[in-house]
Amino acid sequence: MAAAFSKQPEAVKTNKKRLLVFSVDALVSEDVDILRRKPNFQKYIAGGAEVKKVHTVYPSVTYPAHTSMITGAWPEKHGVISNYRFTTDSKNDTWQWDRCAVKVPDVLTAAKKAGYTTGSVFWPVTGNHPYVDYLIDEYWLPDKGQTLRTGFAKMGSSPEMLDIIEKNAGKLAPTYVLTGRTNFCVFPEIDDFMISCAADIIREYAPEVMFVHNGNIDHQRHVTGVFSSAVISALDIVDEEIGQLGEALEAAGVLDDTNFVLTSDHGQRQIVRTVKLNVYLKEAGFIETDERGKVKNWKAYSFSNAMSSLIYLKDPGDKETADRVYELLRKLCDEGIYGIGQVLTKEEVKEKWHLDGDFTWVVESDGYTSFSDSCKRPLVPPMDLSDFRFGRATHGYMPEFGPQPVFLAKGPDITEGFFAERCEIVDEAPTYAALLGVDLPDADGKAVEGFVRG
Repeated sequence: MAAAFSKQPEAVKTNKKRLLVFSVDALVSEDVDILRRKPNFQKYIAGGAEVKKVHTVYPSVTYPAHTSMITGAWPEKHGVISNYRFTTDSKNDTWQWDRCAVKVPDVLTAAKKAGYTTGSVFWPVTGNHPYVDYLIDEYWLPDKGQTLRTGFAKMGSSPEMLDIIEKNAGKLAPTYVLTGRTNFCVFPEIDDFMISCAADIIREYAPEVMFVHNGNIDHQRHVTGVFSSAVISALDIVDEEIGQLGEALEAAGVLDDTNFVLTSDHGQRQIVRTVKLNVYLKEAGFIETDERGKVKNWKAYSFSNAMSSLIYLKDPGDKETADRVYELLRKLCDEGIYGIGQVLTKEEVKEKWHLDGDFTWVVESDGYTSFSDSCKRPLVPPMDLSDFRFGRATHGYMPEFGPQPVFLAKGPDITEGFFAERCEIVDEAPTYAALLGVDLPDADGKAVEGFVRG
């Protein structure tokens, strides 16, 4: 459960720093050029420090990226290499909600141990975080019969946070408000709900270190394309959300003392099709399914991260199977028509992108193909806007491709007018640690030099 806390109705002046990190999923540098003209961005972010492009993790998906953003460690060290735990069944029940999936400490842990009060709202992989005082995990209520109260209590929200959640329930999609049964994760309503919860936490408790994450820009890109008119319109909502958080800081009396960060995790690229690699593995004899297409037994399995896929062997020591699978993957890649741009060994991706795990190979997209886990034909299914991997645009590809995420901040400890062209995503957490005066000994990155005053 979340750590105990005391209510803070009035801001108390201390020598400690204040930090609010707002991650807008899939926000890219081109979006910032549009946000610059908007009123709340100008008021709360403009004129501070900016890193134009952030080199993210591989695979470039949300949960590995956000874990690196808060730990300063690469996926090979923190252990989160997908949004999901490995499975050959439906991924709906295997989202990595819980903090126990992370193998190294993060900034919230370091801050709490140093005496800071901490908050986290919809930041991925923070469920049941023991060092977060005010916790609302990113969680989709997947279990049958869960309510807002029982679901978020399961993920570590205290009774006070559950009250805030229920207070803002009316901002969720009308179908959920009326029935309580339909999926409550509907955009943009879910972001309105989440930002309202975060603003209430700031007004009522004013945590000194707080991390907030939302997803509407990412969602709009998936369903309408990378630079669609819907995405441009959704940037107005982002500016309103920046305003909501800034106004909450003002109401709590801590705006002038707060370092306000705007950041993101990855970009997206347009895709034109989805390919089912497991169909090839099944037809080559490496997967056995029942009449519904559900996996009964397997020797090799393709586990999709959208525009890349992790290839697992049930018995990595079975050299004969390994050789045959690799030969098949290489053949598909070399023929150039099956969506595969590269086939990389675990050793290759560990050396270049610091990715490690129980997989044997990584298959990278040709640049316009996403991968499905399904073992059932047709080989190329119709577009599926209900799954982030199969829409009009997606991610999961090598980090150097596509539009790039961003890292900006403004506040009393941020260098005004600082600009850098690029940093690594693992440099963000050490930058926060430097600002707060805490240590992150397991971090692979380093603080962005010049970003923080002094």
